[in-house]
Amino acid sequence: MNFRHMQLFLKVAQLQSFTKAANELKIPQPSLSQSIFALENELKTTLFNRNTNPITLTKAGEIYLKKANLIKDMVAELDNEISALNRAKTGKIRIAFSQNGYNMIPNLLPTFCKRFNDADIKISQIFSTLKIKQMIENDEIDLGMLILPIDIKQLKYEVIKTSNVFLALPSIHELSLKFKNKKLPTISIQELKNEKFILPKSTQRSRLDIDMVFKKQGFTPKILCETETFDIANSIVASGVGATFTISELIKDDKKDKIKLFNICDTELVRTLIIAYKKDKKLSNLEIEFIKMAKELGA
Repeated sequence: MNFRHMQLFLKVAQLQSFTKAANELKIPQPSLSQSIFALENELKTTLFNRNTNPITLTKAGEIYLKKANLIKDMVAELDNEISALNRAKTGKIRIAFSQNGYNMIPNLLPTFCKRFNDADIKISQIFSTLKIKQMIENDEIDLGMLILPIDIKQLKYEVIKTSNVFLALPSIHELSLKFKNKKLPTISIQELKNEKFILPKSTQRSRLDIDMVFKKQGFTPKILCETETFDIANSIVASGVGATFTISELIKDDKKDKIKLFNICDTELVRTLIIAYKKDKKLSNLEIEFIKMAKELGA
């Protein structure tokens, strides 16, 4: 199909006149008419009622108009995306992430850097999510990978991935052995009253949700350790000690057979990975591409 003929058809259909379309397109009317005839011959149908004033579309013309507009929009969208991609290749971006945020989509940063290897990319690993939030607000970075819940009223963000939080016990724990052949069994946290817990630090927003779980169950947990990373908590549990709350994709391969995960009845904890940026910020092409890739890889 001749795309140029389709464009000419759209102009004639819009103006309902060969003469007006030829004048606007700055081409001879006979040449325009010949192109439309060629299109009709190709389709083996008539697209315009030429004996009306103004000219009107035939039934076939109405169908062709609808599909031609869809094709035109798709081509425009394709051109825009390719142009944006080309502009992004030489853009500049500053990204910060916590280890927990990175572990939820481990392939994101390497894949992004490889695809846009000519861009000016600066990546920082920051231990504190609160520090990342502050860096965004202070214009020290463009994008920050954060895990909700966290207070981000002053920021905009895109949700990348939401994961359930499970209770983790050593695989040698009596409850783990009891449900050895069952994937993600459900237990009551009441069964862990005497267990020692590895929990987020009290300064972290996620700790409030966990504390509410214990409050709902009517007991205060025995705390073995407070940490800011899932990795440390998972490592302690994998060593055979304590219990923690974790996300399955944050458990390293060498620890997976040493940890048993459980659903907790009457409780649903989730952690949501987001990419945050300043509220008044207009995203660059490179930043848009990073967020797009994150959503694709996080799906």
